Amino acid sequence: KYASTASSRVAPSCIKILPEVADALSSGRPVVALESTIVAHGMPYPQNLELAKDVSRILRDRGVIPATIAIKDGVFRAGLHPDELENLSKAGEEGRAIKCSTRDLPLVASKHRRMGSSEENSLWGATTVAATMRLAHASGISTFVTGGTGGVHRGGEISLDISTDLIELSRTPVVVVSAGVKSILDVKKTLEVLETFAVPTGTWKSEEFPAFFSPNSGVKSPAIFENGMDVASAYLVGRELGLENGMLVAVPNHDPAGQHVEIAIQEALQEADAAGMEGRDVTPFILRAVAEKTGGDSLRSNMSLVKRNAEVGADIANSIRDLSQGRSKKEWVQSTQPQNSPHKHRVVCVGGAVIDTVAKSSTENKMIIGTSNPGKIHRSDGGVGRNVAEVLGRLGSKPLFYTAIGNDDGGRGLMARLGDECGVVTITQSVHIAEGSNTAQYLALLDHRSDLVGGVADMEVLTKIPVPSVEELEVHGVEFLVLDSNAPVDAVTEAAQNGVEAGSLVCFEPTSVPKARLLSSSSEFVECLSYVFPNEDELFAMSELDDDGVVPNEGETSLDEYKPLRDAASKLLSRMKPGNSHVVITLGSRGVLLACKKDLSSSPEFTHFPADIVVRVRSSNGAGDTLCGAFVHALLQGANPEESVKFGMKAAISSLECA
Repeated sequence: KYASTASSRVAPSCIKILPEVADALSSGRPVVALESTIVAHGMPYPQNLELAKDVSRILRDRGVIPATIAIKDGVFRAGLHPDELENLSKAGEEGRAIKCSTRDLPLVASKHRRMGSSEENSLWGATTVAATMRLAHASGISTFVTGGTGGVHRGGEISLDISTDLIELSRTPVVVVSAGVKSILDVKKTLEVLETFAVPTGTWKSEEFPAFFSPNSGVKSPAIFENGMDVASAYLVGRELGLENGMLVAVPNHDPAGQHVEIAIQEALQEADAAGMEGRDVTPFILRAVAEKTGGDSLRSNMSLVKRNAEVGADIANSIRDLSQGRSKKEWVQSTQPQNSPHKHRVVCVGGAVIDTVAKSSTENKMIIGTSNPGKIHRSDGGVGRNVAEVLGRLGSKPLFYTAIGNDDGGRGLMARLGDECGVVTITQSVHIAEGSNTAQYLALLDHRSDLVGGVADMEVLTKIPVPSVEELEVHGVEFLVLDSNAPVDAVTEAAQNGVEAGSLVCFEPTSVPKARLLSSSSEFVECLSYVFPNEDELFAMSELDDDGVVPNEGETSLDEYKPLRDAASKLLSRMKPGNSHVVITLGSRGVLLACKKDLSSSPEFTHFPADIVVRVRSSNGAGDTLCGAFVHALLQGANPEESVKFGMKAAISSLECA
């Protein structure tokens, strides 16, 4: 169930690494460690579980795999399943979790191993910053995100109350991303100890070292990191020198609630001074006083800063990955195939990769225009070219994908998910990263009846989709080149012509009626096509014939009833690549009509494939793209066009039934 090795290091046999984490490390993909104390003891249930899920989502959206570090029933863990994370989130309040610093690791693990437990009542060791660093490093993880780090307590020069976190930073080479040191501690003395221990320390885009809840501590930061590359470069140079110390990156917390908490802390400090408190009595007094003064602000601010730290940590982890693999900032897009690999890609997809966001007003209340409305927001990956590539990837065809994205977290996550979860291959020259452009996004606003109120499409980056050259197609041995119409007409036409010259069969998914009409006006483009996958409206647009409104009655299957479609398909086939061309027309609930022209002298042949089963439609998005991808996959497996239509329809039906 678990793997015990990671990346170039061999983890101790007692550390069980979640397969997803082990796979990411072994393939050089970025991983970020997360501590478990913040889940078990940092805040109440269910807020702690909600935060853990939010942090994981933030990391995954940026192409990073999360790995929560903990001890479960005496076994050291790097990565937890969702049900284990939920169990951990309840363990603190139920008395099943012990806070563990580095010194506690062997004590707690050995104790829990002897005690034994059931899966439901698992015993947990919740790791602090220090313990998480040690286990993360042993597992091969270089970046760790937390809330705040420990430090020197006020009066620490007398009590010697100094956090083990500082000691661990001096001897364990992990980048720790936090919101700095809580102002109930002595920030200045903490930085002095870090300097003594030779720990590289700096602040994220600020000259002032933060004080956890507040971006301001009054203490100048030892260094400033402007971006993830600054951190990654310093970290990797330290590793080259053989330095065993970690790094501390402090991220200022600009959440407004944090300012309220900081004011309460300063008031509590003055009260403690007035009462003559010293040493170990100061911190408990301040914590109680702040909790009374701030209500829920401290919890809200704490959750906000952890999420912000996760964003920065993902940037750093990706930058470490990029620099360690010899890639510049502009080359961070995930390459799932070595550049000089002899592996052949039998299918290449060229087209759009889009982040789709749908905001739907609550069904309980009528939408009010001009103000905020309660509802649900759903985000998903889309784009016709991306959708087709995903289907081919999930079916095992390992497509190579050409697209364009912005130099942003959205694009990074989009491409990472396509490679990690879908089996789609990208290489540096197949993905153009456009500086100054956003990754393509579409935002739709629906009212309480699910009717479209309005939408915004930011697709400018798709004008920069790269065109695979003849040489690239020949080198990869491409048999099928699948195009959507998101790139400019001249780019799509050039890609199609290159495909024909390289000996590939060119397939076209029209994407929309306006784009279908625009591209079909280019004879240079249409004459390259061997397969086209239009719906009825797109077919009429491409054939330049009008639909006369004749639609078969429900249940009709006679081809005579499809004469307008047959005429339109015949005209389109006459313009396509001579020899053996096909038009696969999707008819919605009426199935699919396949039109084939086998040679110049023959007449088109038509076959209707009715939809034989009643489908409970959950989502119709991408059903046509699914049919296209599955159809091409079947052809690659040696199926004929008729068999490929049947396979494609089965896949499309499955997508219709998916939520």
